[in-house]
Amino acid sequence: MVVFTFVVCAEPYKFEALDTMLNLGQAILKKGHQILGIYFYGSGVYSAKRDLKLSSSMRDLPKRLENFIDGNNMKLFACSTWMNFTGLKPEQLIENASQVGLGDLSKWMAESDRVIVFGPGG
Repeated sequence: MVVFTFVVCAEPYKFEALDTMLNLGQAILKKGHQILGIYFYGSGVYSAKRDLKLSSSMRDLPKRLENFIDGNNMKLFACSTWMNFTGLKPEQLIENASQVGLGDLSKWMAESDRVIVFGPGG
């Protein structure tokens, strides 16, 4: 079994980073591997926001992410520094998401065999 940590550094509809992360995450879990959690960094913190203004033709990525987290009993953290920069509040995050610092990410990285970053960076 391989242990993964995911870091998302792009807004939900930019670069398809969140779509790719969700699709890869499902494949990894199906193979019997583990994902410690998902950490949102930089503008990626917007990917953890619960209520996005979506048109009827857009896929509901916040709901898809929430279902993925809940269905796999997974941890989801958003970078506290970037949440402060953006003005995003903890109560605006999808259910079961938490605001934490980079120390939590470094712990996950130390416990992981692989860390995969989605998006162009912070």
